[in-house]
Amino acid sequence: MEQHKKIQASDWLMFTGLSVIWGFSFFFIKRGLEVFQPMQVASFRMSIAFVALIPLILINYKKLKVPLSKWKYIPLLGLFGNLIPAMLFCTAETKIDSGLTGIMNSTTPLFALLIGFLFYNVVLTQNKIIGVIVGFVGALIIVLSKQHSLSDLNIYIFMPLLATVCYGINVNIYKAKFQDENPIIIALLQYSFVAVFTIPYLFYSGAIHQIQQEPIVAWHSIKYLLILGIAGTGYALVFFNILIQRTSALFATMTTYMIPLVSIIVGLLDNEKILPVHCLGLFTILIGIYIGSRD
Repeated sequence: MEQHKKIQASDWLMFTGLSVIWGFSFFFIKRGLEVFQPMQVASFRMSIAFVALIPLILINYKKLKVPLSKWKYIPLLGLFGNLIPAMLFCTAETKIDSGLTGIMNSTTPLFALLIGFLFYNVVLTQNKIIGVIVGFVGALIIVLSKQHSLSDLNIYIFMPLLATVCYGINVNIYKAKFQDENPIIIALLQYSFVAVFTIPYLFYSGAIHQIQQEPIVAWHSIKYLLILGIAGTGYALVFFNILIQRTSALFATMTTYMIPLVSIIVGLLDNEKILPVHCLGLFTILIGIYIGSRD
């Protein structure tokens, strides 16, 4: 059962920093998609994150010790915490705005709570039950906002939701299996696993060839993907792992409360349209999460 810990000022600092950089990440993804395909953008993001963490690998190589019994969970962290959500978000943003994607991302704490209850002995109190129900109502408002009927549903709007389910699985695995491990080492192992697939894919898909043939055009997106990969992915995961260990899985995923606000502001500055019904859905989600976090 997850224990409650007192939140320190440094935890709030990490919380705020992660919220801001991840709020911008949807804008960075959008810029990457102007030149590259969704799977290429996701692969660049993961590969750049891995390369960015190589200095930490060199510094900490003597500490790369994780109990053998826990190694089988590393691929799960890499898949559910990194690769699958990255692919889903990139694909979704080919059809829906980055601000709306950021709003959908705010359902992460709800799925973290549900998965924790179903599989990791997290106590689901009355407040948490009500919070989950209210939160799903908010998500449903957004999903149905542009539809005339259920048969008209855009499959792309479900992709961010599926990504947040993956995040919910990831944080519960991490909290249950890696609470006492070095968060830097776990982040390194996650991206090392993912890079085995993403780096070869960049060559296979022609992304590297495209950079070589049209470097000026490619640089338009690469500069944003570098920021996304280094700050918004590689080092962000290190601090996120630290935040999970120092607080709780639920508190760490609450960074997604702030992400929609940042992504909406960035989206509006980028001439995106955020409808009032989207704000209503976001407000409903936040009410649900607030109720669910009160115990």
